[in-house]
Amino acid sequence: MRTYFVCPAPPCPNGKLHLGHIGGVYLLADIFVRFQRMTGHRAYYITGSDEHGTHTIETARKLGRSFSEVAEQYVHEILECLRAVQITPDVFVRTSSETHKENALAIFRELQEAGYVDIRQGVQLYCERCDELVADSLAAGRCPACSSPCDSNLCENCGLAVQHGTIRDARHVTCGRNLVLRAIKQAVFDMPRLAQQLHDAIGESAWSEPMRAKARAWLHREVRGLPMTRHFRHGVEVKQPDSLTGQTLLTWFEGLWCFDTGIREQCARLGLDANATLHDQNSELFFFMGQDNRFYYTLGVAGALLARGYPIPKNHSVQDFYKLKGEKFSTSRDHALWADEVARDVGPNVLRYALARVAKPFGTDANDFDLDGLISAASRIRVWEDALRRCAESARTVESTELSPNFRRFAEDYADAVTALRFWDALDIIDKCFELGGFAHADDWTWNAAQISLFLSLLYPVVPELAMGYGQHYFGGAWRPSLETSSAAAQPKTSVDFPRFSAPIPESFVAEYNKRFGKEQISQSRRSE
Repeated sequence: MRTYFVCPAPPCPNGKLHLGHIGGVYLLADIFVRFQRMTGHRAYYITGSDEHGTHTIETARKLGRSFSEVAEQYVHEILECLRAVQITPDVFVRTSSETHKENALAIFRELQEAGYVDIRQGVQLYCERCDELVADSLAAGRCPACSSPCDSNLCENCGLAVQHGTIRDARHVTCGRNLVLRAIKQAVFDMPRLAQQLHDAIGESAWSEPMRAKARAWLHREVRGLPMTRHFRHGVEVKQPDSLTGQTLLTWFEGLWCFDTGIREQCARLGLDANATLHDQNSELFFFMGQDNRFYYTLGVAGALLARGYPIPKNHSVQDFYKLKGEKFSTSRDHALWADEVARDVGPNVLRYALARVAKPFGTDANDFDLDGLISAASRIRVWEDALRRCAESARTVESTELSPNFRRFAEDYADAVTALRFWDALDIIDKCFELGGFAHADDWTWNAAQISLFLSLLYPVVPELAMGYGQHYFGGAWRPSLETSSAAAQPKTSVDFPRFSAPIPESFVAEYNKRFGKEQISQSRRSE
């Protein structure tokens, strides 16, 4: 038995979660957790809210409300969006909590004592008109590496962490004026000291080759220290040394490290020692994120773990930005579909499957969500449900034999795909299993309990409500999803006495979608379905 700590990047509470957030990060983490639990391992879903970011300040200023009030509202709405698609974190860390602040400072002190934190002369962007030192998204400019628009924290296009002394054409988002640089003292994480050790650890990891190559390139090109503190009034205030008084920890360090706070909270609930658990060779740490977080997770977080004596994450799930009508989903531009609203209109099973189908290998830049895909997902689930119901009604003979070699191979390949975070391959295996089983052609059919149970088990991590509904109907209330090759006890019933988990996409949803984003041409095949 292994222990998995599955940690999606914490959202910033400046709005609800849109489908890009859910599909690219939080749903894939949930699929992975459900799969590991299904196969008998301990798996914990740990995330939180990054409440000290400047995006929340921007939203509060636009709304004319207080920072804390806006953060409180959107944390609540973020959790509602997760619940709407059947995601329930084991631990959700509020970074504004005293527990998290104390833990963040404890990690900072630990790195100081280990000699990985230097106090250096640095610079911070400053607005002379507003008399304000500026941080993160309150400063906008162009990336020094790829020239794309970026803020003073990172470039969403190429993923580079942007330092204040390197950003081009910096201006203050609040007033629009050009920014200048002011000299400050700041804490810096000593990346050069870790460079070779981190290089070697990345080489031994299970990270995808593109991720390893990019992280190593960054490591050796951006080998300078990573700033850890700056002048900003929201966040975790550094207590010492005196030269840093009044500064707060950067969110790459403090905000992302809510996973550490969450792991410690989960271990305390279980009566486990967190340090020993993280060092245990049977414990594995996985991060899930969008493309904008890859620099800080692959270098900053991984490096700080090594500096504290912990292994780096086993793997990362990184997704290109999900796109809507050719542009990435955006909360600030209201170019988005909100998870709770869409789940209400089309149902969580259809939405989960549709979003999982959008995921692709990182770097392909093909994560396009569209109405056609949503309609296709609803149709596909309808086909599954039709087949499952016909199986019960048409079966004349019941077999409870062991799985055939081909079906055992499906189980093995599916397990390999999900373990390696290749969710697209796992979904293809579900389709192959459905076709080989002949479930769609039941007519005086021999009902194979082992095959039905396996098919429902493959569905479970993606559409858990549907899988559990049919599994318990066919096999009794004690049925649980499993990839074991032994057959389930056959208890087929001749009819299904509960509502379907899928329905056609409502015309009202289609009309509203077309009104907001322009009429979309639905393929003829989707129309016929």
